[in-house]
Amino acid sequence: MIGVFYFRDSEFPQMEIKTCSDSVHTSKKHTHEELSIGLVEKGISVIEYEGQMFVVGPDQLVIIPPEVIHKCSPQSYESWQFKMLFIRPSWLRIAFGLKTVDSIPTVKILNEIDLKQTSNLFRILLSKSPMIQKESCLIRDLPGLLDLGDLVAEGPECFDNYYTKAFRISREYLHENFLEKITLDNLANVSGLNKFQLIRLFNKTCGVSPHGYLMTLRINHAKKRLLKDMSIAEVATEVGFYDQSHFSKTFKQYMGITPDYYRKA
Repeated sequence: MIGVFYFRDSEFPQMEIKTCSDSVHTSKKHTHEELSIGLVEKGISVIEYEGQMFVVGPDQLVIIPPEVIHKCSPQSYESWQFKMLFIRPSWLRIAFGLKTVDSIPTVKILNEIDLKQTSNLFRILLSKSPMIQKESCLIRDLPGLLDLGDLVAEGPECFDNYYTKAFRISREYLHENFLEKITLDNLANVSGLNKFQLIRLFNKTCGVSPHGYLMTLRINHAKKRLLKDMSIAEVATEVGFYDQSHFSKTFKQYMGITPDYYRKA
């Protein structure tokens, strides 16, 4: 059985994830139009990249810039597993205000914290989570994982009138539209900030990302609807969750109890 699979999200077409387990995924030198970020989970492989060769193993991150010819040669295809995230350069440029995505390291050994963070990022991207959550997690995690450093556009260090107004406009938009499908593009358009600046602004102002702020609005609304004897499934749909199970799990994370227990209590 072929152990190569591709995951695509119709709401977030700027990214694609390839998973490979105990299988020949490619045998030719090739290139991608996207930025490629691979997490090695099992086995050893040699990466050929711009005339250089790197040996990679478990818990290492492989970063390959767009349009770079490379080849991956595992020592054993029977013991080889990885996940590869492909991100379109156009998304990176817009999200972070980047002019280029070329200055990126090739191989990075992950410490325990970075490994947990990266594994969780892949888990969220492979889930049915809304686009605003997936984008928020990518924008939060990529600068550190890719050592983008000074390449990313700076967010607010202090709250001048410009950023104060941008935050107020964004927050008002969330309060007025929290039951609608909201993306970071919507908030960037109304605030005049790029996505990286927007997330940094929310974290500095109220301690949560725009997605986190949106979730608090939806959970508070859900509490009121649950007390109106709406079914849990109906409430879950109304506040934008893809199923009742996901809603119940999230509700408990915020409230400490399940929706059913909250209503009965």
